[in-house]
Amino acid sequence: MTREALYELKHKRARLVEEGRGLLAAKDLEGHSVKMKEVDRLNAEIDAGEKQLAEEGRFGDSDTAMAGLAAAQAKRKEDARKELSLDTLRGSNEYAQAFAKAMRSNAQVKKCVGVEEFAPLYKALTEGGGTPAGADGGFLVPLDFDNQVRRLEKEYLDLSALFSTETVTTLSGWRVVEDGVPRKLPKVAEVGTIGREDQPKFRRVDYAVEKYADRLPISGELLEDNAAGLLAYAAAWFAPKYVLTKNALLLEFLTELERTVTLTAGQEDKLLRKALVKQLNTAHSRQAALLTNQSGYAEMDGWEDKNGRPLLVPNPADPQVLRYRGRGVVYGDDSELPNEEGAVPLYVGNFRALGTLFVRKGIELATTDVGGDAWATDCMEMRAICRLDAVLMDPTAAFKASISAGA
Repeated sequence: MTREALYELKHKRARLVEEGRGLLAAKDLEGHSVKMKEVDRLNAEIDAGEKQLAEEGRFGDSDTAMAGLAAAQAKRKEDARKELSLDTLRGSNEYAQAFAKAMRSNAQVKKCVGVEEFAPLYKALTEGGGTPAGADGGFLVPLDFDNQVRRLEKEYLDLSALFSTETVTTLSGWRVVEDGVPRKLPKVAEVGTIGREDQPKFRRVDYAVEKYADRLPISGELLEDNAAGLLAYAAAWFAPKYVLTKNALLLEFLTELERTVTLTAGQEDKLLRKALVKQLNTAHSRQAALLTNQSGYAEMDGWEDKNGRPLLVPNPADPQVLRYRGRGVVYGDDSELPNEEGAVPLYVGNFRALGTLFVRKGIELATTDVGGDAWATDCMEMRAICRLDAVLMDPTAAFKASISAGA
């Protein structure tokens, strides 16, 4: 397969995805299913083509782009293998029982090496690499704890749902990102030589997850509760903190955007529609979402067209979610998305292309009745640790507008 053919496949896939979006909005589920089957077929063909091209160039000194792509593909494959192995281990009943016993007995990572009853816990820590990644923290929690946290996260504004999120098993790594946009195929005379003018450009993106942690005092009675009760209590405490931590990392990408549009009173729709066309390329514009705070949402909720009809309309698939010109509208508290110099912020774009959140697999929990304030208060303390990093991918995928309050 040639690179030109691969690009054509990607364009065809993008068109099918866009057509599928329209069919889903029209509630044509049968037609949508047919489109998605074709997308699945193209995905397999694209993956095979990329693998072939990467293998052809991986050992060629003159083709560093393909060599880098091959290395990135191999790394993703290895990360996926480790993630599956780790999920299988943390999802077992044996692991859950060992974890609960470790919490009750105040077992420490460094002292559990070789202890048979804690063998599943130590194996999980070493699964992502050759050393126990949690040696300075605690044990990775059972998979059910992660599921409980995800369920609770839905009660809060979780920006990671808008951005790309990638789960990793290592503390650092890198990815290859393609830059630029494809060009048309060059014209070639009959029996002429087909060149390689439209060469892809790749750049390396590094990530290094950092540690975020907090402590929670718990009673001895709670520790003696069953494993499900202990995990439910910890999840209810950890979930909002976890969401706010992720949000803070992703908000840095948004707040650093230069404000390029000011939506003046009475001209909001006209200016915003123009910005969606001019400020974003077509692909990003079609996949864009709108993010604002309470004040901004209150203003947008009053926007009307020339016939007095509201510009924010319910999503047919989910009436509780409003849309503007076919694009989802999300809002958070003013305290989390504060106004800037009296202007209400409105972030617009394809946030999945804007940045990626890297999450190290698993949350670490540990307990102590000696360290921290546990000794002084005669209680047990639980410590939770997670590791995250957020990386900017494509700064052109979004823009920042402002809404005049009271417009």
